[in-house]
This record gives sequence, C-alpha cells and structure tokens, in this order.
Amino acid sequence: MTPPAESDTQRIPVRYWIWLLGAAVSLLGDLTMMFAIGWSASQYGGQVAGLVLLVAAAPRAALLLIGGAVGDRFGAPRVLLASCTAMFVVTASLVPATIAVDEPVWLLLATALVVGVIDAFFLPSSRSMPRLLVPPAQIPRAMASFQVTGMVFAVIGTLVGGVLVGWAGLTAAAGFDALTFAVMIVVLAVIGKSIELPPKATLGMFRSIAEGVKVAFGRPLTRTLLITMTLAAGLLMPMDVLVLPLLARDHQWSAGTAGLLIAARSIGVGAIALRILMRGAFNRPGMVAAIGLLLAALGLLGLSQFDPLPLTLAAAVVSGAGVGLFTGHVLPLLMNSVEREFQSRLQSVVVLCQNLALVVMNPLLGTLADLDAVGITGVCLVISAASAVIGLVALTRPVMRNATVT
Repeated sequence: MTPPAESDTQRIPVRYWIWLLGAAVSLLGDLTMMFAIGWSASQYGGQVAGLVLLVAAAPRAALLLIGGAVGDRFGAPRVLLASCTAMFVVTASLVPATIAVDEPVWLLLATALVVGVIDAFFLPSSRSMPRLLVPPAQIPRAMASFQVTGMVFAVIGTLVGGVLVGWAGLTAAAGFDALTFAVMIVVLAVIGKSIELPPKATLGMFRSIAEGVKVAFGRPLTRTLLITMTLAAGLLMPMDVLVLPLLARDHQWSAGTAGLLIAARSIGVGAIALRILMRGAFNRPGMVAAIGLLLAALGLLGLSQFDPLPLTLAAAVVSGAGVGLFTGHVLPLLMNSVEREFQSRLQSVVVLCQNLALVVMNPLLGTLADLDAVGITGVCLVISAASAVIGLVALTRPVMRNATVT
C-alpha cells in the first residue's frame, strides 16, 4: 500500500461525517432515554436512583474487556452494528412493556441490566471509530466536531426528553430511542464496507485482553490519562442522570426545567468543542485538560450555592466548559497514545475504569443526597472540591503537563 498524500492527512474523510451524523442521531435518542430513566428512578429517591444506575454499570464493567477484545477481533463496525440492532429490539420492546405495567422499579432495574450488557460491546467499538476513520493529526478536530454535534443534539435531546417524559414518560422516550437506533443501523450498513480495518487480534481471548490491559497501563502517558479520567468520571459522569435531576427536585422544578439545566451544561461543553473544531486544540493539551477540571470545580461550586434558576444555569454552563476543556484535550491524547489495532481494547479499559468509578460513586452520591446533613447541594460541593484536587494533582505530573498530540 502507498502512504496517503499529505493533503489527505489534513482532511477529515467524508465517511467520518456520515458516521458522525448517525452517531449524533443515536446520541439524541440515548440522551432522551437516559434522562427518562434517571427521572423515573428519581421519583423513588436518591438510593433507588443510585441503585438503578449501579445495575446498569455492574454488567457493563464485568463484560467490557471481553467487548473490547471482540471489537478488535471481529472489527469495530460489525460489533457496533450488532449492538445497535440489539438496542433497537430492547427499546422497541420497552414501549408496550411500559404501557402495560407503567414504570415500576423492577422494570427500571431490568432495563438498566440489559442496557448495561449491550453497552459492554457497544461502547468500546463506538469509541474506537474516530481512530479508524480519521488520520491521527485530525483526531482533535474530529473529536471536537463530535462534541459540537453532541452539544447541539444534547441540548435538543434533554429538552426533547423533558417534553417526552412530561407527555408520556418512559414509553415515549423508549420509542424515540428505537427510531434513532434504526437510523444508526442504516448508517453503519452504508459505510461499513468502506472502512479499512487494522490487523485483527489473532491471540486467544484472554491473551488478547491481557495484551490490551498491558498496553493501556504500560505506557506512562496512557496510564496517567487513564487514572485522571477514571477519577474525574466518578465525579462528573453522574451529573446529568443523577445529580442534576435530584437538584431539580430539591428546588421543586419540573422535568422540563431539569432538562434545561442539563442542556445548559451541554452548551458549556459545546462552546469549548467549537473552539477546538475551528482553531484546533490548545498547546500543551495535558495542562489545559487539568485546568479544565479546575474550571468544572468552579461551576460545581456555583451549583452548590445558587438558588435562583438563572444563576444555577450559568453555573451549569461554567461546569460544562470545564468538562469540555478536559475531555476535548484528554481524549485525543489518549487515542493517539496507542496504535489503531489496540483501539477497541484501549476503549474497553477506559470505559471499564470509568464504570468501576460509577459503581462506587452512583450509590454513594445518591445516599449522600438523601442525608439531611448533606443533601444534594452538599453533594455538589463535595464533587467541586474533589474535582479541584484532581486537577491540581494532574498539573504536578510532568508527563501530563508536557504531553502533545502527534
């Protein structure tokens, strides 16, 4: 094979934009669905909401390494197509189920369990796709374009989620999610044959998993990024599905207002992503990622202190901007730190670490939110302080401060 021309390495291929469209539409449905599950679970209190999220995270964590090895062996596009088909069946089946029995706790737990199993195969392959579709030098812009598109669809998704949940609860959200998975299935069928796959993993399943874990933790930069992302995930990932719905209920706001609060945070993420898309990543991306955690901590401090809705929305935007700085710089660093043939296994390790953090933090945060001495505002304050500490520690690591995207 001949190497690509220089101009080809500076362009994001058309097939990536096609995939991005399908992924964004699917994200729209996922956000609507996750908001609906979080809102439905929150009516039973913080402990039940945390338990539902735990049931989703536990099987995902248990099977992720297998899902990553399967993705590298059979090809991420094929595994992603199978996962989307399974999710279409699940969400479509949830419509008549909720009509028949409404939204009992057992159905929320069962749905979370099945979605967690499918996610173990879906997530590693989905998160490896940009590295398979885009030249390494364009990964920051590609990831930024995903975040910008994700921001637009996230704002729409949370607002749509609030409207759909207010109209017909989980039933409407599940039906909408099924339609978006149908779109993703069509997109994958169109672009799947055009993707040049890296060499397949030829080792046995367990040796392939062990090799992926060794690559993930054996390189200083990759290891530092993984540790930082894991700690940040346990604090920041529960925000949209657990913390903000509980905060809205504490203020006696409606589901629509809760969706608006989540959308405000997404706007902050998208604003940073748009800057990266238009002008590229900042110099010293590792340092900027750590600073992003400090900015997120500032926004979370505002969420813990403000009562008026406009100030709370502003704090949500600031926290989202901090998350945007962090993810917009740490994800490209991570993707380019290993070769293409390890992408699904790397992503499986990343998602596994994040889910292990969620297994611990979702129930913990939900329980703390139910305590009169802490409450949901105290939870926001704790997350703020911990995020600031992680950002400051990351800044002390030379491998993080001096990292560059190559």
